Amino acid sequence: MKKIFFGLLVVIFLISFLSASIGFEVQPQEIYNRGDLVKISIKIIPEPIFEEVVSVLLICNSDESEVYKEFLSLTEEKIKEIEVSLVSSLIGNSYGSCKFQIKLGNSLVATSNNFEISKSIKIDFLNWGGIFDPGFPASITGSAIKENGNPTNGIYELKVGELVFLGEIINGEINIIFDVPENFSAGEHRLNLTILEKKNGEILNYGNKLSFLIVRQVPTNIEISLNQKKIMPGEQLRGKIILHDQTGKTISGEEAYIAIKDASGRIIEKISSKTGEEFAYNTEKNDSPSIFQISVYSGEIINHGNFEIIENKEVESEIIENFLILTNVGNVDYNENFTLSIGMENISFPLFLKVGQTERYKLTAPDGDYEVSVKELKSSVFLSGNAIGVVKIGENYSLNFLNYAIWIIVLFILSFGTYLVFKKERKRKMFSRANKVINSKKVSIESIKISKNELLIPSKKIELSLSITGSKQTATIGCIFLKNYDILMSGEGGVNETLSRIYNLVEESKGFVYLNNSYIFFILAPHFTKTFKNQKEGLLISQKIKEILKEHNKKFKQKMDFGISLNSGEIILNPEKGKVKFMSLGTFMTLGKKLASFSDGEILISENLKTILGVEVKGSLMEFGGIKSYKFENISDKNVHSTFIKGFLARQEREKAKEKI
Repeated sequence: MKKIFFGLLVVIFLISFLSASIGFEVQPQEIYNRGDLVKISIKIIPEPIFEEVVSVLLICNSDESEVYKEFLSLTEEKIKEIEVSLVSSLIGNSYGSCKFQIKLGNSLVATSNNFEISKSIKIDFLNWGGIFDPGFPASITGSAIKENGNPTNGIYELKVGELVFLGEIINGEINIIFDVPENFSAGEHRLNLTILEKKNGEILNYGNKLSFLIVRQVPTNIEISLNQKKIMPGEQLRGKIILHDQTGKTISGEEAYIAIKDASGRIIEKISSKTGEEFAYNTEKNDSPSIFQISVYSGEIINHGNFEIIENKEVESEIIENFLILTNVGNVDYNENFTLSIGMENISFPLFLKVGQTERYKLTAPDGDYEVSVKELKSSVFLSGNAIGVVKIGENYSLNFLNYAIWIIVLFILSFGTYLVFKKERKRKMFSRANKVINSKKVSIESIKISKNELLIPSKKIELSLSITGSKQTATIGCIFLKNYDILMSGEGGVNETLSRIYNLVEESKGFVYLNNSYIFFILAPHFTKTFKNQKEGLLISQKIKEILKEHNKKFKQKMDFGISLNSGEIILNPEKGKVKFMSLGTFMTLGKKLASFSDGEILISENLKTILGVEVKGSLMEFGGIKSYKFENISDKNVHSTFIKGFLARQEREKAKEKI
C-alpha cells in the first residue's frame, strides 16, 4: 500500500513538472558595467497548476551567484520581472562572460543568452599636445566612458612624476587643469591618469591612461663667471657665460652677447660668444683704475656684473747716450722719488709724471765711462761734467730765440681768433636760449617726466579709490601686461620711449592711463570721450598698441614681452582739479588682468565685450581655466577701421610739426 502511495506522489510531481512551460521572456543586453541594474523577465505557463521554488543563477566563468529565489503557486500564465543589481553584495566579484540560468529545485530548465559584465572605463584625451612651459598651467580634456556606453561619474588621480592631483569626473567629461611648477625639470615625464567609479565605498569600475608630458627647457637666469675680479691694466680678462634653466641645469651652445662698459657706462667693446664657452677681453695699458661694467644677455635673459681695473704705477725708462727718458706708462699719476745709480753712487730725485707724460734728464759725471742702472735696465755710457748728477731738461731744450718768437706770434693769433668766435657764438646761444624758453612754455603742459632708471609715468595723475562719490559710467578698459616687468622697470633700452608713444596714443583718444606695477590699464570713459560707444575705439587703440610694441621688439635689443586684453565694465568717476579718481565695480579689472596674462602678444576680448561688438568683430573662441574669451582677428567694418587709422596718423603728423617749430 505504501509503495502504491509513493508511486502516486511521483506521478503527480512529474505531471506538475511536465505540465509547465518556463523560459526567458526578456533577455539581458549584450554588455553591462558593474553597478548597473539588469532587468530580465521569465514566462511561466502552468498546465494546469504550478507550485515550485524558482531560482535564477548568474554564471560568470567559474563564479556562480543566486540572484533570485521564490516559491510560486500559479494556475494561470505569469510573466515574472526580475531586477539584478551588479554589486558585490549580490554577485560577489563576478565579471566577464556571463549568463542566467533558471532552476526548479535542482533541475535546470532554461538558460539566457550570453552577455558581458565589465569593470572597464575607456579614457580618451582630446587634442593632447603634451608640451608645456614650467610655471604655466597645463590642461587635459577628454572623455571617460564605460563599456556600456554610459558616461562615468567618479574621481580621478593624476600623477605627473612625483606630483599628484585629485578631482572629480562629472558626466564623463575630463577637464583637468594643473600647474606645472616653475622648477619642474625639462624633458619627458610619465603621466598616469586613474579614474574610479565608487558606490558605498566599493570600487565598481576602473580606468587608467598612460601618457607623457614634455616640459620645455626654459632659460631662467644667466651667470657671469670671470677668471678674476681685479685685473691689472693691459692684462687679459677671461670668462664664461653660463645659462641656467628652471632647475639650475646649464644650457650650452646658445648665442650670448657681451657688452663691456667703462665707468661712465659707455660701451667700449661688444663680444659675441656661446654659453658655456670662454671669451676674452684685452684691457688697455692706460685704462684708468675704476669699476668696469659687463652686461650679458642670451635670448630674453639679461644679467650685469663688474670687474675692477686696479692702480698701476709704472714708469718706463730709456737711456740714449747721456740722456735718461722717463715715461709714465701706468694708469695713475706718478708722484714718488725715483732712484737710479751712476757707477757706484745712487741718486734719488722727486718725479711727478701724469699718465702718458714723458720727461728727459741729462746725466752728468766727471769724464769717463759709467754703468747706469735704472731698475732692471743697465747701460754703459760715456758721461762728462763736473759732478755726478741728473739735470731735467724740457721738450724745447734745443729751441733758439727765433723759435720762441714764432711760437709767441702763433699763440697770439690763435687767442685772438678764439675770442672772436666765442663772442659770435655767445650771441647765437643767447638768441637760441630765448626761443627755447618761449617754446618750453608750450611743451611743458603735455610733457611726460622720465626719471633715470625708472619706468615712465603718465603726465595725468590717476588714482584708484576704494570708496568715492561720482558718476557711474560704463567704460571700455584695456590692459597691457608686461611679462618681463622686472627687467623693463628701469625704462632703459627704448622702453620709456615706447611707453610714451602708447600714453600719447591713449590721451589723444581722450582716454587716461592707470599703472599697477606690471599692468598698464587704458580707460575710455564717456565723461571724457563724450560718447557711450567706446568699444570699437578701444579695440582699434589695442591694435595700434600691439603694432607699437612689435615695432619696439624689432628695433631694440631690450624686448618687451606683453599680453593685451580688452573688457567693458562699470566705474565710478570723479574728475578733480589736477587728477582723476575712479573706482571699479565688480571684477572686470581682475578679469582684464587674467586675460592679459593668458595672452601671448595677442588681443584677447572678454566674452561680454564680444557680445557688445557683435559680428563685425571676428575672433576665435579661447578658454583658459573656464574663462571664455576671443582672440581678435579682424574688423569687418573696414570703413571705421580706416577712419581711425587716418585720424591717428593725422594726429601724429600734427605732433611732429609742433616739435619742428
